[in-house]
Amino acid sequence: LLSCPIHEHLSYAFSPRLFGPSASIIVGRTNSLSTALKSSTQDITAKATNAQRHKRSGGGSRRDATKWIACSSTTEVTRAIRKYVIEGDAVAELGSQLRESSSALCEAIGPEGEAVLVDVERKFPKNEEQKGGRKFPKNEEQKGGRGRTDAMRREGDELDFYTDRATFVETRGFEFWREALFFPGDNDKGKGRQRCYDVLVVDVSTAAGNDLDLTCISLVREFMGLNNCISRQSDDDRHRDCRAVIVKSGALHDLARRLHHAQRIVSGAQSLHERKYHSSSSSSMIVGAVGVKQYRETIPHVVRKGDVCIEVGCHLGTTTTIIDEASRGGSDVNDGGCLGVDVGPNIIKRARAKYPSIAFEVGDGFKTGQLARMKDKHFVGCDTADDSGIYDVVYVDIGGLSGSEGLLEAISLLSSISNSLDPRCIVIKSLCVRRLASCLVPFSEVW
Repeated sequence: LLSCPIHEHLSYAFSPRLFGPSASIIVGRTNSLSTALKSSTQDITAKATNAQRHKRSGGGSRRDATKWIACSSTTEVTRAIRKYVIEGDAVAELGSQLRESSSALCEAIGPEGEAVLVDVERKFPKNEEQKGGRKFPKNEEQKGGRGRTDAMRREGDELDFYTDRATFVETRGFEFWREALFFPGDNDKGKGRQRCYDVLVVDVSTAAGNDLDLTCISLVREFMGLNNCISRQSDDDRHRDCRAVIVKSGALHDLARRLHHAQRIVSGAQSLHERKYHSSSSSSMIVGAVGVKQYRETIPHVVRKGDVCIEVGCHLGTTTTIIDEASRGGSDVNDGGCLGVDVGPNIIKRARAKYPSIAFEVGDGFKTGQLARMKDKHFVGCDTADDSGIYDVVYVDIGGLSGSEGLLEAISLLSSISNSLDPRCIVIKSLCVRRLASCLVPFSEVW
């Protein structure tokens, strides 16, 4: 889960900007960090809060996986904070600008709560913007440029920002968020205790400089592991498992709208043909399935007559033949079909012998250009049913991605397939992807 190695010099990785009675100097503890990280790689989703806090929030006895609420704007983040953050919560905010969302979470937690607001060092915008040597008055916000920087933190903002409940920390780099959130120094008002949080609010584009979906997923997973590890090891009743993650990311929001849990599709709870949520992009819908049975059960719900399909990681071709049968017979009896692809030459040789009427090729699923060229060889003159992408449907069953690990590799592959082959839908047999589908939801689904 680590995105960077642990070094002894992390204790001096950042210089905090301090304010008010809650001011603290956060100093990283390398040995504590190493111990916690070793124990944090088991789970990617958290349980609900402990009984006392679960009762306060109006919940029952059932403990659910932590929801990742993907928001596309600051307005959605603020609304999500008001929905999920309750009085007395401990909240972490990464990429804090001490603006609308920071104020909303500080108001929500009340004076009994605790907020740790983290941002990277940055150059502050001036009160008056200059362009071509001419100063623009403050009242010309939209014309002069102040409107473009109003959402940015300014020097000195932290001096009087909810000093009774908030601690602001400025790090030298985005990668030092672990020390800022989890491993405070002895000068902290908690006397060096390791923190854990009820809610995480994160804006990766502000902290990292770009909307990086894989970076965001990696960060949230590592945060959950560290937070839950500390929660389980502590006897302090203020330590608890994370209840919600609120993420501002256009890329993750788009993924949340396109990602489906296979059981919801198979049970009829959701339909891919009559979507409740329409992505603003032309990217493919994604279905995460677990096990061969559920993987195959999606076929009647995904594949249409006349579809041009491909299964990547076909093995001996049994699923490929089922997809082929489901896709044959569009407007022309020869329309549609399914091509099976696997990286093993011997496996493909056996598949061809077992199912001689089905097309099979040796190929690497990560080489999407190669997959695209195979279509011209096996589907000559056969357009996709939607007359858009190279394939209508792509099924993926690749070893190493079907289990609980490999989420980042799976998301990277799905993105590559979506962008290169432009299918209507991708079905992947992957526990880690289906788990993500269980917890990642777009803001519009919960508002």
